[in-house]
Amino acid sequence: MRGPTRREWIASVAASAATACGSTDSAPPLIPEYVQARGEDFFKGVNFTAEWPHHYGTPEAAERLAALPALDVNAVALVPYAAQRMGSDQLQFPLRMERDEAVAETARQARELGMRVLLKPQVWVRGGYPGDLDYPAPDARRRWFASYRRFVEHYADLAARIEADVFSVGVEFAKLTRDPAPWRELIAVARERYDGPLVYSANFGEEFENLAFWDDLDYVGLDQYYPLPSDLATGHIAQKIERVHHACGKPVLLTEAGFIPRTRTHAEPWETEPGGDFSLEAQAQAYEAIFRGLYGQPWLQGLFWWKLGTCGGGPEDDSHRIWGKPALDVMSRWYRGEPSAVQQQLLE
Repeated sequence: MRGPTRREWIASVAASAATACGSTDSAPPLIPEYVQARGEDFFKGVNFTAEWPHHYGTPEAAERLAALPALDVNAVALVPYAAQRMGSDQLQFPLRMERDEAVAETARQARELGMRVLLKPQVWVRGGYPGDLDYPAPDARRRWFASYRRFVEHYADLAARIEADVFSVGVEFAKLTRDPAPWRELIAVARERYDGPLVYSANFGEEFENLAFWDDLDYVGLDQYYPLPSDLATGHIAQKIERVHHACGKPVLLTEAGFIPRTRTHAEPWETEPGGDFSLEAQAQAYEAIFRGLYGQPWLQGLFWWKLGTCGGGPEDDSHRIWGKPALDVMSRWYRGEPSAVQQQLLE
């Protein structure tokens, strides 16, 4: 069964927006009603990314996917990539690990397992990062947006075909989103091809806080890599998100959030080498901090951790993957509405 149509979604958003946001001055209670109050429409998600050699559509990927409901995960973000080089204005897609048929098969499997699907196509920039892309020359800018429009059209069609519950029209184009006009056009194009809710997955900081086209979307999307202080307090993050929510009246999805197992991961969560010693405990504590500070906020409608891939990981893996790590247990306990081990110790 697919998610709501745009008409149904607008009605539900209007109802939820009537709820006043709570204060972020103090931390939410350690356990409690707000955890159990996360209803069935709340996205308890992970980014389920294709990894070599067991990419989307393989039996091994299906086996990994089938493990998620036991963790109380009820949603997956599927992430097909386009590729481009820094300096190029053309995208190449679909790529081998995220072929349309494989994405469609993985989405079908997720639905059979009772999970919803966020289709979140992204651009892999060789020698750079999407937030670095910029085209001051008008002709190059027009060529890039024409190429990106074909990308959005392709994946909006795929979102409609797989009956995705949400479709993301972009991910972390911090410089290219300063001009809202072409993005409003892209959103209109996406709506012509896909009738479900739309989100844009903004990078933390300036892009998220100043994006001018939130009003054209159904969700505010944040890739949550704001740094945490040494005490792991999250009040400053909650306040930033709440300001954006109040300005546009849209519910919030954390379309990404994650940490690697290093002692400095809280200070630079976006980094694959943030410094410090290897520490599964530091990763788990950072997960705990995000849950404790943001999970109960009334404006939050879901989060998708980065990441659980189609291949494994395990306790010796030094990446954002959390297969076999204490952070996975933290996530699962919160999704189940149970206190984590850290919380239990504080309560005893």
